[in-house]
Amino acid sequence: MHPSSLLSYYPNYYILDEIVSKKNYKEVNIFIDLKNCLQTVYMEHAIKNIVENTKKSTFKDSSIFSSVLSFLSFHKIYSIKRNVKIRFYIFLESGQSYYHTNISKTYKISRRIDNLYGLDRIDRDLFYEVLNSNFGLIEKVFNRVPFVKVIRLMNLEADFVPYYLISRNLIPQNEESVNIIYSNDHDLLQCINERCLVFFKSAKNKKIVKQNEVVEQTFKCNNIVPDEYLPLMMAVVGDEGDDVKGIKGIGAKTFSKNFTELVSLTGKMDTLYDNIERKNPIFNVGNLNNMNKYMTSVIENEKLISDNLKLVSFELISRALDNPTNTEMVEKKKQIIKILENNEIVDYVLIEKVLERLGVYLLSDELNNLYFGFKK
Repeated sequence: MHPSSLLSYYPNYYILDEIVSKKNYKEVNIFIDLKNCLQTVYMEHAIKNIVENTKKSTFKDSSIFSSVLSFLSFHKIYSIKRNVKIRFYIFLESGQSYYHTNISKTYKISRRIDNLYGLDRIDRDLFYEVLNSNFGLIEKVFNRVPFVKVIRLMNLEADFVPYYLISRNLIPQNEESVNIIYSNDHDLLQCINERCLVFFKSAKNKKIVKQNEVVEQTFKCNNIVPDEYLPLMMAVVGDEGDDVKGIKGIGAKTFSKNFTELVSLTGKMDTLYDNIERKNPIFNVGNLNNMNKYMTSVIENEKLISDNLKLVSFELISRALDNPTNTEMVEKKKQIIKILENNEIVDYVLIEKVLERLGVYLLSDELNNLYFGFKK
């Protein structure tokens, strides 16, 4: 199986050129939502191919690792040709997110039921074993390669990672740098700002989602809701893909029609977040007599909205990491900081030799490409 058939989330050069040339950016930070970009891996033909390849060999199939290497090399070559500096931040999680399931036991429950196209238990376990092996290899190898960081979180969803790194200034950023996130998960649209874009790729479409396009892209409707209120809109309307139930009878259009009145009760998003953190009421409610039935329903579901915001808002998850209240979150914060601060780089020749012993044989100079511009 060719690597590009597994990780097929490639942009065209003209898309990257459009981003870089807009303000003559000299540095590009690329965030890769790995599991989202690797969705082809979970298709029937890929699963069976990976399982059969592993059964025939003394080594586990390593095509997932190879696909990530090819993907990084493609972008590195682009950066060399265009004379821009590029950094990669790969993020993924393993296991259920305790942070989320402690708030809602039904969070993403529909995704936990999957028989993998009828595979028997042995083959299903083998597939997940190979998958985990590749993720472990990606984590260990690329965290020793220049300009690449891999953040793999156990039992905490990693979707918030780009938002956290960008908003907390944990990565190199300046007026000459731009951030690009690769994912078609609309949750990641929370990260968008003037210098942060999302490359969205579906079977029929490739596009860059920019500032002031966030709500339209998420809910497929034109409205007046500013980007920063996306989490509140998701909390009220619901997020079907993540099994986050909204308020019955309130969809995107109804939310938009009542948006101004709703914000008059909640204040700005920072105010809303502050109230949730302090366990204060999130609505500043005076006289309810003039409220329509939709607004009344919203106010009556205050706890649901508050809990939903804890589930979907990257800012609230980031604050939980900034000021951790349990050992688990303390350790997650330490892990992220440790990865970002680690500057131990291993020579690519040594990495190639280690990979060969694991049955991983690389194509041409893909690994060597990633070292271009690196000085010890």
